[in-house]
Order: sequence, then C-alpha cells, then structure tokens
Amino acid sequence: MALASDLRIGSYFVHDGEPYRMVKKEVVAFGTHSHSKLKLTIQSLFTKTEKVINLGHQDRVDILEIIRKSGTVISKSQSAYQIMDSVSYMTLDAEKAPSMQEEINEGDEITFVELPEGIKIIEKR
Repeated sequence: MALASDLRIGSYFVHDGEPYRMVKKEVVAFGTHSHSKLKLTIQSLFTKTEKVINLGHQDRVDILEIIRKSGTVISKSQSAYQIMDSVSYMTLDAEKAPSMQEEINEGDEITFVELPEGIKIIEKR
C-alpha cells in the first residue's frame, strides 16, 4: 500500500475494486486553514470511462504494476479464451469479457494484462 500523494500520471491503482490509470492530478486547497486534497482524474482500464475522485494526501491506495502485452486468440470456449503471448509464445487462459464476447474471434490480435485475479483482455487490435 502506498500513499495517494505518491501516485504519478500514468500510474495504475485499485479504486472500488477495479483497476484505474491516473490521467490528471491536482492539489486543491479548501477550508479556512488552507487544507488541501488531491483531485484525481482517473480512467478505467477496461471501460475507458473517466471520473474525478478526491483523496487525502495520506490516504492509502493499492498500486498495480500493469504491463500491456499482445497476443493472438487461439480458441474460444463458453467460459474463457485461450490466447498465445506474441513474445514468449506461452499459452494462457483469459476470462471472457461480456462486453467483448461478440467482437473477439479465433485468430484475432488482442491486448491483454495479467492481474492478480487472472488474465484479462483489454482490447481487440
């Protein structure tokens, strides 16, 4: 766990159980004694929607080390995709995203990430 003030633009962290990337960081002063908070504009890793949150400088956040990788969909089943990493040629199982279920087919080039809860496909290339 790290402090919210340690976040940098482009950092990934967990907010409300979902991974987000910090897009913009501002220090906002409020109150009569010039207290300040962080105003963060964050973008969801999966839906790409942006929202603004306020955190205290000493609030704790879970920072994620996310590396975007490319791969190819080898097969598609009812519950998961089997993908091959384009660099290491390892075969991995990725959970099926309901929002991308219709657009991803066998042979498609995709971008995926490895999270603590499993491998997730972010986008079709």
